[in-house]
Amino acid sequence: MPHSDWRDGHDHLDAQAGARSIYDAAYLRGNVAGGEGFDWYYASASDRAAQTRTPITDGAHGKPWVFRPKGLVAWWSNPHVDRPGGIEAGAPTPWLPCSKPIRFTELGCPAIDRGTNQPNVFVDPKSSESFVPYFSRGWRDDAIQRAYLEAVLGHWGDPARNPVSPLYGGRMLDLGESVVWSWDARPWPHFPALTEVWSDGGNWRLGHWLTGRLGAVSLRALVRKLCRAAGLPDARLDVGDLHGAARGYVITGIESPRTSIAMLARHFGFDACETKGVLRFVSRGQASALRISPDELVRTGDTAEVLELVRGQESEIPQALKWQLARDDEEYDAVVVEARRATVDSARIASETFPIVVAPEEADRRCRRALAETWAGRESASLALPRRGSRSIRPM
Repeated sequence: MPHSDWRDGHDHLDAQAGARSIYDAAYLRGNVAGGEGFDWYYASASDRAAQTRTPITDGAHGKPWVFRPKGLVAWWSNPHVDRPGGIEAGAPTPWLPCSKPIRFTELGCPAIDRGTNQPNVFVDPKSSESFVPYFSRGWRDDAIQRAYLEAVLGHWGDPARNPVSPLYGGRMLDLGESVVWSWDARPWPHFPALTEVWSDGGNWRLGHWLTGRLGAVSLRALVRKLCRAAGLPDARLDVGDLHGAARGYVITGIESPRTSIAMLARHFGFDACETKGVLRFVSRGQASALRISPDELVRTGDTAEVLELVRGQESEIPQALKWQLARDDEEYDAVVVEARRATVDSARIASETFPIVVAPEEADRRCRRALAETWAGRESASLALPRRGSRSIRPM
């Protein structure tokens, strides 16, 4: 069942409703029993493209859960009444509400960009049913698979959302007997590497497989661990906006947790800021959190303008950026990825080394992002805000 409806940019409905990114834990959890397949549906492909959402209703019967694929609690808790000719029969079916548990037999999400938009599809060039999820850009994304599982298992693992049957005394959803798709018995990393032995090895990269992925540690957990090592209590820490995972990470010498976090921030692309005594880590590329007009800025000193823009010299910025990391295979061989700008007045090449085990294609995307941020960052702005309460700041 879909758990997101994410598109390019930040003008689509889910971003406008407040979700910071497709990895937003609250957003994905809210769509386990909400959103598409619960509150609304798309009546056609053109409606999906235009985000024209039709509410799920039941007219005079008043039982919208009958048409909700995600309405598990109501379906499990109520009598079932057939509707010959669209009219409810006089008596319910033999089904007894709350009489047996529900078990998920294929709970999973492909490791592909925006996989939560359509978790049931898979990429297999040999199959006529090969599809990428709606609005996916088609690249590998292990982080969205992890985010999906955390959202679904977290939602149904909450006792308040998973009721107890008065008939058999167990929970509605039997998580202990549910199955996540897919754990492969073939040994990692020989599968998927040995494609001459197993012809479906190429499908692993974008598929539902957990083998080779579950051993990674989430970026949230890694940053939280480093902050705890620095003596920061969890109450003063917010890592909820981080996404991504590391398959391996080595601290190669004596260094402070801050130094370790700075290296991770460079590679994964996130910032740290302090808000009301809480240290927040925020991934870049999310929707703007605040909109400030020039009228809300104040002049300082002898400056005539409220905003000062400075543009750096292009010759001081690298034309190319090379990153060296460890490949995520059994040998942990070194891999070098490179990003390059073709039409710039610079011949400099910058190199960086990261003690991180990562898939080369993920490292390549992050390297290109880092170079783009470097060039965007050649323009800086200096400004001053009024004291709190002297003027209003409008949140977006």
